Amino acid sequence: MEEMEDIIKEHFGDLKLIDLMYSNEERDEARLVLMTSGYIDGSKEIQTALVDKMEGYLSHIQSEEFKKDYPQKNVIIEVIFNEMPSNVTFANLYGCYGWCESWGAKLCVSLEKQPLTITRDENGDYHIHLD
Repeated sequence: MEEMEDIIKEHFGDLKLIDLMYSNEERDEARLVLMTSGYIDGSKEIQTALVDKMEGYLSHIQSEEFKKDYPQKNVIIEVIFNEMPSNVTFANLYGCYGWCESWGAKLCVSLEKQPLTITRDENGDYHIHLD
């Protein structure tokens, strides 16, 4: 049986590393990409790992090094899933939109190359919309 640490590494890679970072001068944006692998379930350990990795990205965009290397006005943190994750994951990410904004970034979520929007209705149910 795989240990949780190995499962987390399989899904997210090294939690301390940024998977991909680039800028788009035309859009005046810097983009940090968090790429997942496999099915992201709703377990506490997996959800904590996702948030921990995102927190590392948010901390990095506050650094002087990042601001010097990426002076773009718009900072995007994109989470890309290669498989549809659990509904718990979408509920978790829905709560991260405001968190990212408070750190000066916009959160974008994609399934493979298809951008998604997560909404919550008046009953508290989460919905995924293809953009």
